[in-house]
Amino acid sequence: MPDPRGKLLTQELVDWADLIIVMESGHSEYITSHFHVSPDKILVLNIRDKYFRDDPELVSELRRKVPPILQEY
Repeated sequence: MPDPRGKLLTQELVDWADLIIVMESGHSEYITSHFHVSPDKILVLNIRDKYFRDDPELVSELRRKVPPILQEY
């Protein structure tokens, strides 16, 4: 679900992205139901979306999970 404090997701951004990384499966479901996108283009990190921006625990989880994914691209 889009965060009104952040950038709104658009079809143009979805088309531009090689990979869309989301925290929860609900985020993936939102994207696939509102945009023309293959579910294969979306990767779910399985991190509960309970954090505030820049929360140290969230930053740590992202630093652990995201770099290995990006190395494949």
